[in-house]
Amino acid sequence: MITPGRGEPVIEPKMFVEMEKFRSPCERFILVFWDRPVDIAKQVLEDSREVKLAIPYRKSVRGKYNDVDICVASIFFGAPASVMALELLIAAGARKFLVFGGCGAIHPSVKIFDIVIPTWGIREEGTSYHYYPPDVVPKPSEKIVEVLQRELRCTARSLGTRLYTGGIWTTDAIFRETRDKIGKYSEMNVLAVDMESTALMSVAMYRGVDLGIALVVTDELYGDKWRIYQDDDKAQKVEEEIVKTMIKVLAEI
Repeated sequence: MITPGRGEPVIEPKMFVEMEKFRSPCERFILVFWDRPVDIAKQVLEDSREVKLAIPYRKSVRGKYNDVDICVASIFFGAPASVMALELLIAAGARKFLVFGGCGAIHPSVKIFDIVIPTWGIREEGTSYHYYPPDVVPKPSEKIVEVLQRELRCTARSLGTRLYTGGIWTTDAIFRETRDKIGKYSEMNVLAVDMESTALMSVAMYRGVDLGIALVVTDELYGDKWRIYQDDDKAQKVEEEIVKTMIKVLAEI
């Protein structure tokens, strides 16, 4: 009988790490899904410089904040690609992770440019089922969420947006986010939908590392029509302030 998450793997992440002779340059990482946050981090961190990583990624930077080494890397969208990067970094020695991504609001109270911190999730991606059976609910590190919530609440207030904590729905099928699911899941206090969070939380739980996630709302799915952000200047300001806050949090935990 095959039980999800219970089988013995043939290939382990440490095999790739050893083959590439890769050691993580930092114990603390911020993972993002587009490049601008990396550019922002490069301006915030002291002694910042580009760093090479033996993972699937686009850009990365290493520097210090309050004398703490921090790396920021832009990785690829979706559960499989982001989990591959996370697994390799864990195998290479990284232990504390913050993830900054985007999401679509499915709860009517959540608006564009609000910030969502997932505290649990509905697993509709496929990757997490190779780590845990279906009845396991993925969650982030409680201690990271506590600090992240405290600091991002101040950030949201300064930006004129709101901070929410609650459920996230993670899917592989961006074009099958259907109205019936949006209605049902929002009634369950699921706030938003993305493509990575439940997989990343599951892997962090499985590997015993600390991970927290903050998502900026880029679009709204619950209305009669799909609404997406239009203000690029506002988006850049929100990104900048969230990245600054996450660097501060990661140096503290």
